Amino acid sequence: MGVPDGDGPFPAVVLVHGGGWVTGGPAILTPLATLLEENGYLTVNTRYTLATFERSAFPDAVDDVACAVRYAANHPDGDGTVAIVGHSAGAHIGALVALTGDAYGADCQFPGSGLPERFVGLAGPYDVSRLEFAVAAFFGGGPEQLTDAWAAGNPQLHTDQNVDLRSLILYGERDGIVPEGFSLDFYEALSRNGSDSLLELVEGARHNQMHDPDLVGDLILTWLDR
Repeated sequence: MGVPDGDGPFPAVVLVHGGGWVTGGPAILTPLATLLEENGYLTVNTRYTLATFERSAFPDAVDDVACAVRYAANHPDGDGTVAIVGHSAGAHIGALVALTGDAYGADCQFPGSGLPERFVGLAGPYDVSRLEFAVAAFFGGGPEQLTDAWAAGNPQLHTDQNVDLRSLILYGERDGIVPEGFSLDFYEALSRNGSDSLLELVEGARHNQMHDPDLVGDLILTWLDR
């Protein structure tokens, strides 16, 4: 948790790290969280359940992030508004919460909605049906075995939900891991369903640079401040 200097209340941002659903932690996004805090945003750089060989992470990881949204919305230094910023696998989970968050986190100790007002996706693999085995550990099996889970956990299929969501979809010119089509298709589906969505290319950026404040910080701040 990062609380800005000065008098609040402050808008809140929940940051969701990447790591392929099986690794990573909040430290990955600490530089970006610091930038946001220094610019007047209450930051929740959250952990979530990671998948292992013995344990899937769905829906637990989504529950965790939906609960983090509720926590941020209820924080005494916050103004009640929340944006999610997610990178890579964290963008997938964050997008799912941004669209369907009220369906998750039922056991969360904090009341209210699991839906944020805004979402920033950084190099997100939004359509899990195109990932096959890369995301199988997250669900605990393949799409043939767990059809319902794969559908429920695919943000691309839920872009008609929470149409009041405002979103910024960023992708790197030289990503090399997540093809640009994931971001383009997700943006187009959000826009088609009536959401206020903006798509931006980050020139020269590779996948693991898409959370670098020097490359994406100004874009995110300008959009959040508008």
